[in-house]
Amino acid sequence: MKNSRIVAILLAAGSSKRMGQNKMSLPLGNSTIGSIGLRTFINSNIDHVFVVTKEDDSLNWISKDLFQEPYKDLWTHVPCASANKGQSYSLKCGVTQTLESKPLGIMILLADQPFLSIQTINELHQIYLNRVSENSTIPFLAASFQGVPRPPIILSLNTIPELFMLNGDEGARAIIQNHTNLEDFLVEFENKWDFFDIDTKEAYDVAKGVDFICD
Repeated sequence: MKNSRIVAILLAAGSSKRMGQNKMSLPLGNSTIGSIGLRTFINSNIDHVFVVTKEDDSLNWISKDLFQEPYKDLWTHVPCASANKGQSYSLKCGVTQTLESKPLGIMILLADQPFLSIQTINELHQIYLNRVSENSTIPFLAASFQGVPRPPIILSLNTIPELFMLNGDEGARAIIQNHTNLEDFLVEFENKWDFFDIDTKEAYDVAKGVDFICD
């Protein structure tokens, strides 16, 4: 049973403007971009995943078995009426929902990173637990590639007031940029595919050529 009290917000309410269509439902391997990520996240050590979408999302991009046992109790759909105002509003919708479970940390995940591995998620998850046990005032812990902070990011409850001050398309990165000694809160990873996001047709074409196991 998962009991680390680390929950996640999966941001799946983007407008997909650069893609020109809903990227969550685009086929990849024998699944979809969005469903691959969700399956990975609920199979990781994260306690629970809150999937934030636009209010009218039919969720037809999510594999049918994820609505059944043993998966259906590991995630919650969070329709966000204000999602069209920008990512900050999706974040606020998700965080408001997660606070009911009194988490120790909130991991921010993007639904268009289908190659993010369980190993990377679990490593960041464990390092955060170790750090927070040593210092309860830690603001966040972020993954990093070549020295640049990237999602996933785990926010502590200490940063929630900052998050609710975000506007428009500001995301968790805006919170990170407000902190000094940034290197103290980064965990470097070496696999570039962990951080490959599919937000353009060109990126999608590249993704379709990647040899990996999904769903």
